Amino acid sequence: MNKILIDTMYISALLTNKNSPYFDFAQAVEDDKITGIVSAVTLTELVKILGVKVYKEKIDQLISSNLRIIDVSQLIAIRAGELRLKYDIPTADSLIAATGVVENVRHVLTDDDHFDATKNLIKPIDLRAAMKLV
Repeated sequence: MNKILIDTMYISALLTNKNSPYFDFAQAVEDDKITGIVSAVTLTELVKILGVKVYKEKIDQLISSNLRIIDVSQLIAIRAGELRLKYDIPTADSLIAATGVVENVRHVLTDDDHFDATKNLIKPIDLRAAMKLV
């Protein structure tokens, strides 16, 4: 089964948009056709993105899904520092990318240009490419 690291922007879309193709991807994760990997850092970003009125319900929904939420370990933190230093990407994105690298994930579902710098370690893909991995 393919593992895909999912960047915060896609997690937000999956939680707030019930339309295809987001629904199709979420269904593939729920059906265990794809292993969705999420950095715990995404929880922090979601609180800001979703706002006070929405975030508690949506984060509970995320936590109860089939997505694997990976805590930031010492190894991930160190690897993130190395990525930050080498590629000058923002700290949150370096922690998310490092989560994928440490978890041996080949692809990150994102539209964020910051991940382009890490393409030799974890390849950025869009939703269409992710659905081809199902």
